[in-house]
Amino acid sequence: MANVIIDEELILNVDTGVIGLKSNQEENDQLVLPIEELNDEIDKLEVAITNLEESFDPNTVSSLSQQGREGIYLKQGLITNIIIGIVIALIVIVLIV
Repeated sequence: MANVIIDEELILNVDTGVIGLKSNQEENDQLVLPIEELNDEIDKLEVAITNLEESFDPNTVSSLSQQGREGIYLKQGLITNIIIGIVIALIVIVLIV
């Protein structure tokens, strides 16, 4: 019987998928782990992670955006850098004068 220690009091029995307390290991005071529901939640989380990783590519589009908006991240980054550059240049000009 293989057990995985989850935290100080919880143990996961790998063979049965049952979570129990260390202190009640011999007793039947155990919680049943819904593996299918956890797998569904993990799948949703993997999709969100994939979308986040794709958003780092400036040539991609958001999954919620409309068609024809390819390269929107690249355009937004360019505009943001232009605005920051103008603000910094104005601050430098004001400090010089």
